[in-house]
Amino acid sequence: MKNLKFLIPLSCCLLVFSCPKDDSIEEEIEQQIKNVTYEVIFFTYIKDTGNNTSRLSYEITFSNPNDSAIQGFSKITTNADGFMTSTISSNKSQCYSIDANADCTYSFDAEESHDLGIINSIELESVSYTISN
Repeated sequence: MKNLKFLIPLSCCLLVFSCPKDDSIEEEIEQQIKNVTYEVIFFTYIKDTGNNTSRLSYEITFSNPNDSAIQGFSKITTNADGFMTSTISSNKSQCYSIDANADCTYSFDAEESHDLGIINSIELESVSYTISN
């Protein structure tokens, strides 16, 4: 009888711990989410505007191919005279939310004084969008 009391809890523990974990539902959901695509509408750098300033402006359209709305962050990397910088959007920025099967255009336009120096060229290196939900 003593052995039986020990055997029943042991059997229950083995049964519980021997069950495989089913991650297939989570994996299936992750596989169904398609990556956001993008198109650079324009990217323009004007070294000298004539007002002792330079100007960088661009528009990038992000497209959500999913059947549900998404939220996420864009990352835009530029090369200014060999100096790489990345701008990562916040949850308050344009295109943080993109409706299902919709597009969102991210716009940037800034003029900077030449008082701190002149950048000769700025090139777009890469664009990405990371879905957070």
